[in-house]
Amino acid sequence: MIMNRLLAICTSPDQGGLELYFLKFIKHYEKQKGFHVACVKNSYISKNIDEKIECEGYGLLKNIRNFVTLRKFILQNEIDWIHVSWTKDILLGVLLKILTPRNIKLVFYRQMKLTRHKKSIYHKFIYSKVDLYLVITKKLYYEACKYLPLNSSLVHILSYGICEPKVKPSINKKEFFDKQKMDPSLFTIGIFSRIEEQKGQHLALEAIKKSKHKIQLCIIGHCMDEKYKNKLRCISDNYDISSLISYTGFLESPMSYMPFFDLIILPTYEETFGLIVAEAMYMKVPVVGSNAGGVPEIISHKSNGLLFHTKNYNDLQEKIDMIIEDLQLREKIIENGFKFVNAHYDYLSHFNKFETLINTY
Repeated sequence: MIMNRLLAICTSPDQGGLELYFLKFIKHYEKQKGFHVACVKNSYISKNIDEKIECEGYGLLKNIRNFVTLRKFILQNEIDWIHVSWTKDILLGVLLKILTPRNIKLVFYRQMKLTRHKKSIYHKFIYSKVDLYLVITKKLYYEACKYLPLNSSLVHILSYGICEPKVKPSINKKEFFDKQKMDPSLFTIGIFSRIEEQKGQHLALEAIKKSKHKIQLCIIGHCMDEKYKNKLRCISDNYDISSLISYTGFLESPMSYMPFFDLIILPTYEETFGLIVAEAMYMKVPVVGSNAGGVPEIISHKSNGLLFHTKNYNDLQEKIDMIIEDLQLREKIIENGFKFVNAHYDYLSHFNKFETLINTY
């Protein structure tokens, strides 16, 4: 059990990996006395939890009202820790810490990459108030130590924890394929990510066109860029593969749909962690991922998955064909992937480590 009286804040309005993790974090601790959640009204997070403090959106007056509301709540409930996981919430967390007459500690769980130095007067002030800085990968640990005005002793790696999804698909594989107008006899690839260019879905279309095999592709995720989605449709039309491409939009419990596919790929330009890869391994589906960001920390090439050269659809096509043609390699990858995830990304171990760190500071 974590120490009592923790307020977890996430005012993100989105529904990506960060928000999905935050919901898992909430679900794990929601029944614990002293654990509280603050989120934005009508956000994806808010719609998926019952007990919460609802904040307003953005703007100076709204931010002031959010501060006043949360400060009052912190005093009434004698909060000891503030947990923040969205970068835009750090300032709010810092102000609550220093302007509330309690000995409050602040923990930030960084899940997005760092690309530049943040050592201005403002950043020095902000990060001087952070008591514990958690990151999801080794790469991000080195970036934090390099780019942020933080004592390295405050930075710790806390990888995601993965478990079997509690929510099952509302339909079976056959029904899913029928609904998406896909052919169950064809080799089918799944991509689980938001639809935007840096997620690299176009690379998969190029690879499918180039492959000598007939391959179906199903793209699962919320569309963040309609222009890019239209670009994908144009590529499919030009290559005469539109009948092989399906878009589902956002699905609740996407991990539970992974066993419907023969292969899951992560063609992102650079993913900080690559949660989809680890989740697919847990669900015993072979994976191919971009050799960038945190993905190489998960995939050992030709052992528990395959890596392809980032942004290189020719190499992606070769790796896809390798999975299709080499059944022995495919089975090896599935077996090793499942063992790896259970050894390194155990769900309960994740929270046990979090609790140990919280209780240490």
